[in-house]
Amino acid sequence: MKYVIFNRPDGPRLGAVIGNRIVDLAAAYARHLEGRGVFAGDRVASALLPPDLVAVLEAAPLSTEAATRAIEEADRNGSDVTIALNDAHLDAPIRPHKIFGVRRNYSLHAEEAAVQESEEPRMFFKLPQSVIGPGAMIEHNFTQKLDYEAELVLIIGKKAKNIDRANALDHVAGYALGNDISARELQLDWTPQQTSLAKSFDTHAPLGPWVTTTDDFGNAVPEVTLRCWVNDELRQEASTTTMLFPIDQIVAYLAQFVTLNPGDAIYTGTPAGVGAFTDPPAYLNPGDTVKISAEGLGELVNPVIAAGES
Repeated sequence: MKYVIFNRPDGPRLGAVIGNRIVDLAAAYARHLEGRGVFAGDRVASALLPPDLVAVLEAAPLSTEAATRAIEEADRNGSDVTIALNDAHLDAPIRPHKIFGVRRNYSLHAEEAAVQESEEPRMFFKLPQSVIGPGAMIEHNFTQKLDYEAELVLIIGKKAKNIDRANALDHVAGYALGNDISARELQLDWTPQQTSLAKSFDTHAPLGPWVTTTDDFGNAVPEVTLRCWVNDELRQEASTTTMLFPIDQIVAYLAQFVTLNPGDAIYTGTPAGVGAFTDPPAYLNPGDTVKISAEGLGELVNPVIAAGES
């Protein structure tokens, strides 16, 4: 299932992408319940399938079952509870309460940065307020070294604390595309370095366009090729199979230190090709557009604007 948040005149809605359309899950599930004589079916549907994917994950498996019934209802007779994907205005599919990131998780990226590979994951944090959705603007403010990082983002689906690596994937709900925007002065030039702050400016965490649940990947880690373009130039291209620290290791490692809760997000690292380490450096400027894609995860496109513009 591909969960999205899309906007209607009366407010945001939770949807599921089916082909080239989006099913309004709460509306379709309300119709399903009403057809079975359930009293106040619209209220039940809104409670189980609100426009808040964190809440939906917290309510699983009841919410998952409701979403499945909603899609079946829309398939039977539900043209009025769907919208064309191309006509929809999408927001970030999830607003995580906690966001983590993995540094240097691809060997070629470590090589281009001229640093040694780590024996264990090196983590940083991103503030949740930095999340923006597909099509939203990345703000270019005082930094002169604004950089892009295409990443696979995993979304936690079940509480995890002190778990075995063998069971770690059971705690993952799904995956999305992310762009770990970084102000390189803070991360690389300042003493001491301010990695988490460099990656937590407003708009520094593009995410989306949807969250694809693990069952779409056969309940396995996605083996996909991440690609990133700046304008029409392909800058990054690498398979997620070349990660130094696999998804299960990352989840189990983090869960030693903090409790991971449904909806928490982990940006799993970027491949080689970031702007800071090209020759000459190729940073983002107002007017640029960054596009990230991977099979099954869609395309995440975000323009860059000068801060203060709209």
